[in-house]
Amino acid sequence: MVYGNHTLLYCRIARQPAKRRLTREDWTRAALEALADGGVAAVAIDRLAKDVGATRGSFYWHFEDRRELIEAALALWERENTIDLIPEADAVGDPAERLRFIFRLVYERPVDPIEIALASAADDPLVAPVFLRVTRARIALLRRTLVDLGQGEAEAGDRAWLAYAFYIGHHQLGRTPGIEALRPDRLDSLVELLGSGG
Repeated sequence: MVYGNHTLLYCRIARQPAKRRLTREDWTRAALEALADGGVAAVAIDRLAKDVGATRGSFYWHFEDRRELIEAALALWERENTIDLIPEADAVGDPAERLRFIFRLVYERPVDPIEIALASAADDPLVAPVFLRVTRARIALLRRTLVDLGQGEAEAGDRAWLAYAFYIGHHQLGRTPGIEALRPDRLDSLVELLGSGG
């Protein structure tokens, strides 16, 4: 009889699905979600462990400390939201179409809560260098595009700054419930305004 109970217990354990091991990327994406929810302060190891259903030991298997996790999350955000997108934009040969492509990426996507949280924490010592690199890369893309449209370097630089300020403002406004009704319908009018000859 004891043998039978042992076999029954073994069968129950064997039928339970095995827990998937968390990867470094799982922890990194969880940190990005925490950033979106509450900024840098929300990236707490105990909270994340609870959210992903893991132990602190799992965290320390992949990361030395919280700082390394935040740096990995910021690098992932930078790669997916800037580094990987710039070649896509640069591949659009016609500069007017490239500008439309860039604005569609910004204007037609939902507001990114991670972007909002990072903009709010741009003075944080971990966030600041990443946010600055991203801002420089994005403004450089806009400036190149506007120069390709025939604008002089100085004019293109000024308009690239203005376009990026529009982007930041668009994200901030997008947080306000009901604001969508006030947004202009014609994306092309914004592209024409910024892309017209200097």
